[in-house]
Amino acid sequence: MPLLAVQNLQTHFFTEEGVVRAVDDVSFTIDRGQVLGLVGESGSGKSVACLSILGLVPNPPGRIVGGEVLFRAHDEGDPEDLTRATPRRLREIRGDRIAMVFQDPMTSLNPYLKVGTQLGEVLAVHQGLTGAEARKQVVAMLGDVGLPAPERRLNDYPHQLSGGMRQRVMIAMALLCQPDVLIADEPTTALDVTIQAQILDLIEERKESLGLAVVLITHDLGVVARMADRVAVMYAGRIVEQGGVDAVFRSPQHPYTLALRRSIPRIDDEPEGRQLSVVAGLPPAPGALPSGCAFHPRCGYARPECAVDTPVERHLEVTLDGQSTAHQVSCHVEQLGAASDPPPRPAEEAPDG
Repeated sequence: MPLLAVQNLQTHFFTEEGVVRAVDDVSFTIDRGQVLGLVGESGSGKSVACLSILGLVPNPPGRIVGGEVLFRAHDEGDPEDLTRATPRRLREIRGDRIAMVFQDPMTSLNPYLKVGTQLGEVLAVHQGLTGAEARKQVVAMLGDVGLPAPERRLNDYPHQLSGGMRQRVMIAMALLCQPDVLIADEPTTALDVTIQAQILDLIEERKESLGLAVVLITHDLGVVARMADRVAVMYAGRIVEQGGVDAVFRSPQHPYTLALRRSIPRIDDEPEGRQLSVVAGLPPAPGALPSGCAFHPRCGYARPECAVDTPVERHLEVTLDGQSTAHQVSCHVEQLGAASDPPPRPAEEAPDG
């Protein structure tokens, strides 16, 4: 049994305009010492899926309407379903066994409390540590994430820190209690390259030494290629492809993944003057998804059945360098061209501007 297993998760938002299926039948697993990269365009449901794990979807209008989130808080014993956990139990788990780095550190930190107070509260609530010992651990963790003069920063308010500093404070807060699972939503967005590398090294070190499992939400496919063991590609609330990081990047099986792969700029093999490849069109509005496969209006491989029937997930083996890995894909097309092949003409051209 994996450390965390998300099974057929469905999170819907009930609005005046109708029901928005933000997360629609999403499944993935992660075990100790593994990194799962969750990628896709904005609005694909990545963040909502992870907020659902921790019971942080605002209700109303959002609600988990189906599926399970099975978490093994202890190596022995049966896992517990977090979708059915009490609010008190979720508060015990959040920040302790499962921690999250939120996308916007300014709105995640309390503007009225000093940095040291906010970090110290995590240790007081979950580990009963206060006073000098708590202060020592907080200073050490702020130093680990690269915050300059960490002891002096304890007396600063969030507005006195730069965006990158606030991001590092959030990462320090998430790692303070040595969680089993770290959910990191764009953890390096506001950081310069040097600090980004330092943060990724720290997460990797925790993964190796403590068996930290990481769910990494990011638009940076380079970070995914470096950090992840497996990748799940989301589109319109569903996972359309999932597999080992090498297999997904080198031999994508879904047209959307292939389009994302081609959109990565390369300085080593791009002919001079060649335009960057883009994913044609725009993602659909969450409350007005097209029939059939949601990607079919933008897909150059689309067939008539793609506009009618939702593809069923297929399980297959992808072989690279003589090694086979398990792979899942939801697509009517069973064979795509290589990632280096020229892309087919898209079904709809991208709008001007």
